[in-house]
Amino acid sequence: MKFTKLHTRKRTLLILGMLAIFVLSFSTNLVAQETFPQPTERRIALSEYRDKMMGGWIGQMVGVGWGAPTEFQSSGHIMPLEDVPEWTPEMVNVYGQDDLYVEMTFLRSMEEYGFDVSIHQAGIDFANSGYMLWHANLEGRKNLRAGIPPPNSGHPAFNSHADDIDYQIEADYSGLIAPGMPNTVIALGEKFGRLMNYGDGLYGGQFVGAMYAEAFFESDPAKLVQAGLQAIPEGSQFAEAVRDVVAWHAENPQNWEATWNLVNDKYHLNPEYRKFTCSDIESDFNIDAKINAAYIVMGMLYGEGDYDKTNIISMRCGQDSDCNPSNAAGILFTSVGYSNLPERFISGLDKNEKFSFTEYSFPALIDVCEKLAIDAVQRAGGRLELNSAGEKELVIPMVAVVPSALEQSHAPGPIADDAFTKEELSRLEGSWVFRYTTLFLLVLVFVLFRENRNFSAMMILIPLGVVFGVLEFIEMQLPESLLVMVNITSILQTMSVAMAIILLLPNKIYASKSYVCALVAALVLGAIAFGGVWGATDGRIISTTTLNLGTIALMSTAWLLGMILTTVLTKMNYRNWRFHLTMFGTFAAGQLLVWIVVAIFTMGSTKGNFFGSMVYIISATLLFAAINYVLTLPYLILAYKHTGTDNRLRNLLKIVDTQEELDVIEN
Repeated sequence: MKFTKLHTRKRTLLILGMLAIFVLSFSTNLVAQETFPQPTERRIALSEYRDKMMGGWIGQMVGVGWGAPTEFQSSGHIMPLEDVPEWTPEMVNVYGQDDLYVEMTFLRSMEEYGFDVSIHQAGIDFANSGYMLWHANLEGRKNLRAGIPPPNSGHPAFNSHADDIDYQIEADYSGLIAPGMPNTVIALGEKFGRLMNYGDGLYGGQFVGAMYAEAFFESDPAKLVQAGLQAIPEGSQFAEAVRDVVAWHAENPQNWEATWNLVNDKYHLNPEYRKFTCSDIESDFNIDAKINAAYIVMGMLYGEGDYDKTNIISMRCGQDSDCNPSNAAGILFTSVGYSNLPERFISGLDKNEKFSFTEYSFPALIDVCEKLAIDAVQRAGGRLELNSAGEKELVIPMVAVVPSALEQSHAPGPIADDAFTKEELSRLEGSWVFRYTTLFLLVLVFVLFRENRNFSAMMILIPLGVVFGVLEFIEMQLPESLLVMVNITSILQTMSVAMAIILLLPNKIYASKSYVCALVAALVLGAIAFGGVWGATDGRIISTTTLNLGTIALMSTAWLLGMILTTVLTKMNYRNWRFHLTMFGTFAAGQLLVWIVVAIFTMGSTKGNFFGSMVYIISATLLFAAINYVLTLPYLILAYKHTGTDNRLRNLLKIVDTQEELDVIEN
């Protein structure tokens, strides 16, 4: 009996104790939850945001400037350490790199139209750019100029480079204006990344942008990579490549070269991961977004937050060895902030220079990004407010990340049922109708002169049409890898029109003194240059107008000087081979003189060694001289076959055929 009562008391006490522990634990949790609620927002002082965003831009510039001399010099193998350039502070001034000026086109679209800018307008702005492009960017822009609207301009059905690296190297902006907001990064990719990419090519930009966005609040490279992974579809090959690098880094934390070999075996040599590629699968060259993203991640993980290691490892991995360090360094420098960077990375920065094809200097770029970031935060439900210290502070909501839908370039979904409107098509800068109409109207104005109202004068349209047709054909056939100035076709067509009009000038001008002919020709060249550029830009003044006018001015001046020198140096029959040799030589001399004058006026603002500058000048001289000669040749051939053109050309150049005529002129 006593035993039973004792046992009962012990059991009761045990139960009561357990209940007490449960109640205590429950109440503690309640208190903890009330005291330490799960965060729903993140805060960053506006000054700190600005400092980190500046660091991000500097990081991009450092990475691409450091790696630029090595781009695609190591494809399919690790770059030897001795091939890594030594960093110098001046390398940061990479204002002419496509990694930078392309993304500024997107910033400009948002600056002008806001975050609600339509994908069509974004496409028009990109189509109307005037810089050099390659791969997905180039093909996307060609599609847009041909009237294929986004997102189809980046769809694999129209773009054979859809999985290339392009949006990945220019998506830095998206994270820099969206601190802690990966969904904003994803949305920007759906708008701007679709202009040229699809599938893994699109995910590359969203991945990079999301890491930038997180870098405002996190510095651990591993956590930054995980933040990037959350922003892309888990089932994509791109995400698989990133996860592989993370796993292989864990297996070989001190041996990045071992990881490189694993990446190369799977994502370069294995056809299963190159089902959609713009390059020969047997080639060492690989511009695919996946493998180059793997090199970004390797730089970040194995770099361990060290500035030099991060850049050098991403660079030594090879392939696009300036773009990859640019992304890696940009993310790292964002997490550090401009004010904490070593002096060697910022001391050489020229803050007054403008990024090519933009109106942005470095300070202007920073101001625009800050304005857009404030707008992005407010649109996401956040706010700008004063903290307890009286400082402006961005308050950013924390929400679940929603990646884009899974898609694969080797098995793409349907194309979009979409088209540009007539009004939108009229605003596409590449409108051949507008351009051709403008130029041919200029010719017809001179054809309508009384003395030109005949079949003989109309013959001048033959070489003009030949030049136009050949240039258009060449533009369509040129491989993307060549350094082709996008507007060179328009420029050369404008030059050809100027030549045609000079041969249609009234006879009174031909009969004038040589200096009068030269002056009139110069005026014609200037007028046609403006008319041609105006036509090529649909009658609008844009960022590339000055560049195009300058290019035509240089070429036209050299051509005119060459023609004058030809007149002075020879009176021989232009059918003679010595005449052609002399003309090419005078074109070269005229071009060289122009380049020397340009060099004198820009001497103080350019940097570089003398030998390299001379090689560049001589190469440019010979190239432009050849172009001017080839443009002139169709008119010489017409003159050879057609008496009317023959007389006009001979009068213009004061050419004589016989010794008797020469004696008359000399006396």
